[in-house]
Amino acid sequence: MDVVRYGRLLYEKGLTSGTGGNISARVGDIMVITPSGSCKGMLDPTELVTVDIATGKAANGKPSMETPFHLAAYRRRPDVNGVVHVHPRFCTVLACAGIPVDPALTPEGLMVLGRRVPLIPYATPGTDDLAMRLGREVETADSFLLESHGAIAVGKDLKDAFHRMETLEAHAELQYHLAVLGKGRPLPADEVRRILKE
Repeated sequence: MDVVRYGRLLYEKGLTSGTGGNISARVGDIMVITPSGSCKGMLDPTELVTVDIATGKAANGKPSMETPFHLAAYRRRPDVNGVVHVHPRFCTVLACAGIPVDPALTPEGLMVLGRRVPLIPYATPGTDDLAMRLGREVETADSFLLESHGAIAVGKDLKDAFHRMETLEAHAELQYHLAVLGKGRPLPADEVRRILKE
């Protein structure tokens, strides 16, 4: 199961630790999501929880507390079939500092992350308020920082969401080091348009 596979990869790559984060995949009309309080690097397929996307009702077990914002992504984006939420070090540093990631620092940032990475204002984890705040942005972006919390990436499948999260964290680290050096600037506006084919 992809949820187990990518959970292990996220853990091995240091993008999540302990029992932090949650992962889900759309399978038809249901969402398969990690259970509450589970280590993503040690998941067993039998632990995964299935949730009806329309009703939000779990068929088995206790789903992640962040189920509301996963549902918001699937309900608002029919093209999204994978959601990754973790607390990677550099993304979380920027999120706690209230600094958005700037994808325009590199061509790859723009190609993978898009024109912008919204910084979602803080809301208590697991609440409908947080789901609503993500819902306002998810129709126009694929990666997000959650203020004082962590990061989210969505994709056409879990592989796509995983690669986007990897890129987001690498970009956050680049941005952090450039700030320490007091260097770095975004690409010129005409180059941004060229890369995004606008």
